[in-house]
Amino acid sequence: MKKKIISVLSGILALTMLNGCGAPQAQTEPTTVNQAMLIEKSSQPQETYSFPDRFTGDWTTQEGKLTIHADAPVVAEQGVVLPTATVTPREFTQEDVEKLLTVFLKGEPLYGFVQTKQELQKSLDYINSPEWQSDPDGPVQTPEQLESRRKELNAWYTAEIAKAPEEKPIIYGFSDSTDPTRIGGSAVVDDVEYEVSIWNQVGQPWTKASIIRHDYKYVEKQDWGGISKEEAIAQADALVQALRLDAMELDDVQQQDTGEWQLCYMPTVNGFRLPSIRQDVLETHEGEKISHFQYFTYHASEETNADPVSWPMESVLIHVGKDGILDFTWQSPSGEMIVKEKQTALLPFEEIASIANTMLPVVIVGPKSHSLVDLDRINGFDTKMDVEITKVSLNLMRIRDKGSLQGTIIPVWDFWGTSSWYRADEQPQNYDTKPLLTLNAIDGTVVSRELGY
Repeated sequence: MKKKIISVLSGILALTMLNGCGAPQAQTEPTTVNQAMLIEKSSQPQETYSFPDRFTGDWTTQEGKLTIHADAPVVAEQGVVLPTATVTPREFTQEDVEKLLTVFLKGEPLYGFVQTKQELQKSLDYINSPEWQSDPDGPVQTPEQLESRRKELNAWYTAEIAKAPEEKPIIYGFSDSTDPTRIGGSAVVDDVEYEVSIWNQVGQPWTKASIIRHDYKYVEKQDWGGISKEEAIAQADALVQALRLDAMELDDVQQQDTGEWQLCYMPTVNGFRLPSIRQDVLETHEGEKISHFQYFTYHASEETNADPVSWPMESVLIHVGKDGILDFTWQSPSGEMIVKEKQTALLPFEEIASIANTMLPVVIVGPKSHSLVDLDRINGFDTKMDVEITKVSLNLMRIRDKGSLQGTIIPVWDFWGTSSWYRADEQPQNYDTKPLLTLNAIDGTVVSRELGY
């Protein structure tokens, strides 16, 4: 096969399989990623790095139920001179809050989600009116039951009114909130209501800042579109610049069913972007094909020996339609990325390919991480799974120890593929496209895009 030769600084590395990073069945022991060792290996000298034009192969396993075919291009879109870096998550700061509120609210106040005396009194007046019903959709209640419930609500609302403010409080930061880890409120800007939520809980997936139009969140509307892809990108780029999110770069753009565009921005390290890694799903329901997608952001955990930490990779999602910015979400902000090696030493691709030949039949399993043999025994009917490896690409990925808030960004080889699991007596109808195998490009260990280690 024709080789692609690219000169870099690094040396030939011996294959080292780190503890806990092999086959999926070895998940009962704590996963350990020796990040110091990886950083040390990343700095070893190497004169050239080459990889073939294509990765090919055929596998049949799991008693003939699983077939894998590969005739895929091998690509390194960002080149092979990639950095290794360390990173940790951080909380949203008061500076972040002020920046978000200034850009989005344009000087309008953010009012907390607190009911005033007047609002509570209005609810109490309704409870004491003839029109009130305790539960219109529930079982019919006797007059005595209704009166008892009315008395309970009267007591509760009376107590709440006594301590409620005359006016809604204005929120400026976490110190103004009733919950020091969360800011929540609403604001009206140019006659449009926005809901704001900023939540700090590092190590959990809900550490995020969200600003969304009230009508976009709650009102069903068939068409939010009416804007070109280029216009949507221009508006989202302008917002990212206004928020001074200089390290974030546009990674993916997808149009939603209701016409608006979703733009995904991912962090960069030393000028190189960490990809969002999109999973595409095509399903057939009653003859109709329905497609949807999601991003691999390290949310998952094993069903057994679960990880207590859920630390998604930092990302910014922006929805843009003809009415402008509809929704903004900044997930899991990261601290400064510290570059440990600008030109990471990579394991020779021949060794990567050899590991892939061994591991592809091992890591590809059916739903719930069960083998097809086990699934068929449980379900009582025969199934098959066809897999086509469609691309092998060199990317950056953040890995970490289970339970750790210290991450290392390293180069990895992703073996992308399309899989279809179906009854043996039927034709495949549902297709799933995502990285089916990810190998640490420094030492060849298997890592999980979903788990992050």
